[in-house]
Amino acid sequence: MKFSRAQNLMVLHDFIPSVSLSFVIQWFQDHDVHLKITRERISKLGDFRAGSGVAVPTISVNYNLNEYSFLITLLHEMAHAEVWLSSKKRNRPHGKAWKSAFLNLSQPYFQAEVFPVDLAAAFKAYLKNPTASTMSFQPLNMALKAYDKREHGLISIADLPENSIFRLAGGRTFIKGQKVRTRFRCICLNNKRVYLFNPMAEVS
Repeated sequence: MKFSRAQNLMVLHDFIPSVSLSFVIQWFQDHDVHLKITRERISKLGDFRAGSGVAVPTISVNYNLNEYSFLITLLHEMAHAEVWLSSKKRNRPHGKAWKSAFLNLSQPYFQAEVFPVDLAAAFKAYLKNPTASTMSFQPLNMALKAYDKREHGLISIADLPENSIFRLAGGRTFIKGQKVRTRFRCICLNNKRVYLFNPMAEVS
């Protein structure tokens, strides 16, 4: 699903807290950026694409995130968009300009008390020095997970012992390997390829 106009963006009420909807719609009205809601992607929660080969700058966010995770991921990518639109050139992806934009974008949401108290505290702590992935900051990661609706029988990769065998919803089977920086190196038993998994990815 891809959206660019305010009337189409109303579908976001299914994905983000209702009190935040007007802020998000106003931002898209003010910026020539498209929004795409995508299938689940194991390697990332969202992204921003612009420049060569991209007709209109586009933000994408995974459809299956809880409403607070979706909103924070969206703000993360909106900050990338603002930095790119202001300079139209490559900047450090998560450098000072992006960190400043992310912090400034988030302030109205704190003022409107969009986030529950526990989540707001963790998000504010993360924004003191935000990183490429919210999953790498454990206080925020754990606070967000508390609002997930976990399906019966699923477990996060972080909770599996090393060398455990697990399966994705699509049927592919993997063996869990060692952690490489912030992700786990896992081998797909179907094609022998190596994949890096977010620690909080849920599998069976």
